[in-house]
Amino acid sequence: MNPALNQRTGLSFALPRWTHSIAWFWIWVCAIGLALMVHLAFLVAWPDHFIHEDSAAYLIQAESILKGQYLEDTMKRPYGLAIFLVLLSKLFGPNILVFVVAQHLLSIGTALFVAGILRFAGAPRFFALLAFCLAALHGRIVHYDNTIGAETISNFLVSLAAFIAAGAAFRKWPALPAAAAVGLTLGAVMTCRSAAVGQAAIILLWLVAVLDGRLLRRLGVLALAGFFASAVYLTPTAINLAIGKRPAGNETLAVMAFVVGYSGDFEHGVHLDRKAQARGYVEQMRAADTPQGWPDIGVYQWPFGAMHRLAKTGDSDTDLERVVRDIFIETLTTPSTLYRHLTKHFLREMYFLLFDANSVARRTPSPQGYEFFMDRDRFPFFGSPTGLKSGQLVHDYYKPWGPLSRLLPTADQFQLNLNRLFARGYAPSSDLVALCCGLQVSTEYDDFPGLIWWLSSATLGLALVLLIGVPASHAGLVRWPTGHLVAGGTLMILLALVSAAFPTFLIYGLNRYAYYAIPFLAGSSGILGSVLFDRLRARARA
Repeated sequence: MNPALNQRTGLSFALPRWTHSIAWFWIWVCAIGLALMVHLAFLVAWPDHFIHEDSAAYLIQAESILKGQYLEDTMKRPYGLAIFLVLLSKLFGPNILVFVVAQHLLSIGTALFVAGILRFAGAPRFFALLAFCLAALHGRIVHYDNTIGAETISNFLVSLAAFIAAGAAFRKWPALPAAAAVGLTLGAVMTCRSAAVGQAAIILLWLVAVLDGRLLRRLGVLALAGFFASAVYLTPTAINLAIGKRPAGNETLAVMAFVVGYSGDFEHGVHLDRKAQARGYVEQMRAADTPQGWPDIGVYQWPFGAMHRLAKTGDSDTDLERVVRDIFIETLTTPSTLYRHLTKHFLREMYFLLFDANSVARRTPSPQGYEFFMDRDRFPFFGSPTGLKSGQLVHDYYKPWGPLSRLLPTADQFQLNLNRLFARGYAPSSDLVALCCGLQVSTEYDDFPGLIWWLSSATLGLALVLLIGVPASHAGLVRWPTGHLVAGGTLMILLALVSAAFPTFLIYGLNRYAYYAIPFLAGSSGILGSVLFDRLRARARA
């Protein structure tokens, strides 16, 4: 064969591959740039609304550590987020703007990890890009990234652990180092949010199920990951014991109160004398329940009133916690009350949360409402309130380097572009707003079901496809996509459902809890698109 002809032929085949890779590189650059712009638009539109009802606990913990007053801290939250804020303070200074910017960047990282899992599972680039955009640009995600809370870092660490597990399962990364990394990451996330134990269990069990090798090797991977996760999770407790710090308690009592109030049996069982004190109130509130739940968060929290009615004169906090714990255990171990909790409360709240099916789950509070918390919980140590006005961040910090100033927009032009982007469904509005091409979308602040309705429908559709398609493929009735795609879809479905199931089982379907499920709902949507695309391509070839 002529060498010159062979060289030209090789170049003709290599050139499309290079152009294809370069094109996709710039597509991803544009997608990430768009996500950064959306998050920045939200940041500059609300530059001083970084505190919600739970933020103070984490900031107080971080401030006490930085000031050397750790022993005097009496908050009841896990220390993971506080340690993260302390680390940021040591690196960049104790500034609340630093914290919020870090949260926005971590959120985009979460979306990238979800897209990476899809690529590891064999999904085409387009569907990985779709999952990234759905996870990074969802209005509810951007909204809560702009307030200090455990949501952002928890999702980031869960997605990181799932990414490492997928790399070990699909790309044959070394199993033992991957197991150690997964364990360390899951231990870190549980120090930020104890309810992440459900997501941690899903990732570990999924890794053991799909990892190649003998059963003993897979159990060794599980044991190693579990050891590192436990070691990290117990480290704050060990430090407290070593330095003599007394535990400040936790939110266990509050969580148990919801289950007891919603589904406990106040006619039979333990502590009947105490139950008699609360029976009338409980029956009254349960009678006011409707198929659409209660009208607002305040009414949803009525079980706190039932809990206090269980107390007797002279009871300490420990006595009341013991009583509530006894009734809580009774509720979950009695078939009738457990059935009531699952059917009357849990399934309904899951539906509310995943499909924006009632006003409490659907409507995200406007950032303007956080002014109350900003004024109530002031942290001058972190520069909060910042005193910044809308758009001032751009004018104060956007200063392009000399030669680039002729190519890049001015501060006024840049702010105008952010304002236009912010108006595409992110600004508070009581009605649908125009996105583009005549399409109208929910703003997350109106009273219409938003994008999560479609993401949840796609996730349940994928679950149905897998439940039918996998057995049919084993029976030889249909040709099924690669096992990696099935395994990746299973991981996304399980993470999405357990992320929503834990809070709805223990409390209720508040819209903020949907934050934990949205990235994995987006991943499931991408997997569903990949499966359908694979089937259409197979049919076209046939």
